Amino acid sequence: MEGIFISYRREESAGHAGRIYDRLRERFGRDRVFMDVSAIEPGMDFVEAIDRAVGSCAVLLVIIGRRWVDCTDATGRRRLDDPHDFIRLEVGTALRRNIRVVPVLVQDAAMPGDADLPDDLKLLARRNAIEINDTHWDSDLAQLVDTLDRVLEGTAGTAQTGRTGTGAVPAVRKNRLAWVISSVTAIVVALAGLFTGVESLRTSFVKLFKGSPPVTTTTGTTAPSGQGQTEPAAVTVPRVIGMEEQEAVNTLRGKGLQPQVERRASPDDRPGTVFHQDPAAETSLSPGAGVILLVAKAPEPEAPPPGGQQEPPPPKLITVPKLAGKTLDDAKAALATAGLNVGTVEKRKTGKSEPGTIIGQTPKAGSKLAQGKKVRLVVAVKPPETEQVTVPNVVRQPRERAVKMLVDAGLQPGTETRQPTTRARAGTILNQKIRGGTTATRGTRVDLVVAAQPAAGGTEERPPVTGKVIAQGRGEIRQTYLFDLDAGSIAQNGDADIWFEAETETERYLTPRNGASIGFTREKPTYENCSKVKMTQRRIPIQRIPENANVCVRTSRGNLSAFKIREPVGPSPGVMKISYITWERAR
Repeated sequence: MEGIFISYRREESAGHAGRIYDRLRERFGRDRVFMDVSAIEPGMDFVEAIDRAVGSCAVLLVIIGRRWVDCTDATGRRRLDDPHDFIRLEVGTALRRNIRVVPVLVQDAAMPGDADLPDDLKLLARRNAIEINDTHWDSDLAQLVDTLDRVLEGTAGTAQTGRTGTGAVPAVRKNRLAWVISSVTAIVVALAGLFTGVESLRTSFVKLFKGSPPVTTTTGTTAPSGQGQTEPAAVTVPRVIGMEEQEAVNTLRGKGLQPQVERRASPDDRPGTVFHQDPAAETSLSPGAGVILLVAKAPEPEAPPPGGQQEPPPPKLITVPKLAGKTLDDAKAALATAGLNVGTVEKRKTGKSEPGTIIGQTPKAGSKLAQGKKVRLVVAVKPPETEQVTVPNVVRQPRERAVKMLVDAGLQPGTETRQPTTRARAGTILNQKIRGGTTATRGTRVDLVVAAQPAAGGTEERPPVTGKVIAQGRGEIRQTYLFDLDAGSIAQNGDADIWFEAETETERYLTPRNGASIGFTREKPTYENCSKVKMTQRRIPIQRIPENANVCVRTSRGNLSAFKIREPVGPSPGVMKISYITWERAR
């Protein structure tokens, strides 16, 4: 059955594809619209399954969203670079089998260029696309339905011509009827010549019979004039489909056949070429027999709308200029010069680029976009300056008071090193790694040296005391939620240590909160091992967390914690399932 195949990526344009599917199913019927190869039985060759599914349709719609070109798998590899990617197989199969491929742009996506596509999909860049905008959904979709109506009607007409003989066969029947009439007339004239003896009537008889299609017999011989002559040998009809009109005519005439040309619209064939012949190639005919050729003609221009105004030509495609590094005003000027407009402008905090400059654009530079379309921009803005606070002098203070002084100043107690001494009471601060009176960023950790009681018979430092367990168990952190490892529960912002942050469906991070820091270790998750891990307060992409690694956390309260992600985080919206343990910091 010749129908419509819809190719799309579930993670990128499933909603748009579903709406298009529902509309086309209402118009063409459920049995003529295929969503995708959603169920391939175990043991089946999925390449063969896709080839059969796509090959059974007349049209393949490629739903292209903003991330269609750049979608990646779990390893960060671009999906289109994978030869076994279903979308690549579906579109490549349709292009290889000369099936009509129609790109359908949604989400204000731009048509990919051939440089963005693998070799087997480069022909897609030459296909004229249809854009369906969310704000003009019904009218744009109606245009797509009209286009599919014409395509499927043309396909059905061509198939019917080849199967039932309509179109070309009536012309053959008409020629045969004319031949029969001329033959009867010739016989009558011949008989009249015999009775009257008039030489001119005999001449008329010969002229009428000359050039008429001779009767093909099983023996290959006839006796048209009663003279017992042998008919010329039959001619094998050559294949001329795909040839230019004049080349096909000359080929048939060279074989002694009479070509009869009919020009018809055929949107799938190049104008001026033969797309059907009757009789078919390898058929045996007598010399002088007629062969009907259907030649594709250029589509006729649409009639002007009421008022005599011609429809404006489609907008030309423009190459999107490179805007990265330009100021917003310069970027607007460059787009205006190119014939494009500025779309939404997003401001993003960053310390890596000059504030006010462009750090991102959609579509990307080098893409093709219709004249007058909009380009979305991302502008760098200066991140808020970190607040500086004065570090208090906590030397010679009892440890508990020193910790309170640091917290009150907006700082956090860091690593405590115990130094045996008899010059100060145990628990007194002997030194601090950031000198009192200097400034530091709010939330900075200040390492302390704490006096300890010397061991009997020596001055060796006692080993650090292992923190006791204050929280332990399993938890589930849903995407965009925060977690307090000190309490072992979902938390509000002020108590949270980690955040399952999601910027987009594919850009997700493990982000420290409220001065907490994180690091990784493949060693056993103990207090001692985690205390040696180098930690950072920067966010870490979920996909870059080392497999089977333990995540060590210095919590917002100064305690140590460790957790492990029990199973891979699924597609957005995902859930991070962890097993965790939290120790109270050593005193």
